[in-house]
Amino acid sequence: MKALHILLVTLFAVGMGVGQLLLKYSAQRQAVHEQQSLLSRLLSLALDWPFLLGAASYGLLLIFWVWLLTFIPLSRAYPFTIMSLAVASLGGWYFFGETLSLRFIAGLAIIGIGLVLLGTE
Repeated sequence: MKALHILLVTLFAVGMGVGQLLLKYSAQRQAVHEQQSLLSRLLSLALDWPFLLGAASYGLLLIFWVWLLTFIPLSRAYPFTIMSLAVASLGGWYFFGETLSLRFIAGLAIIGIGLVLLGTE
């Protein structure tokens, strides 16, 4: 893959991971409203800025993804989307205090090695 293509699919994956972090933040903000009715909770979610920003980023990233697929083969681009897992996981650890086991980190490293192999083919 060309370096520019790798950069573009990496930007996509990072954006997806950040979108997940926004949705997690929104979910935490919604947890305080557990006693509300379903309709009230849905309205609260629909007006929550992290939810709206996360959903809007997904919409924009979908358009970006389709554009990427006009010049990058799916079989080459799609494996790089797994980087969103690393972004969301590391963000969950950093921002939300979630734990990451050594085994999980080793798995991320193996995925990273696989992406290096795929990107240099």
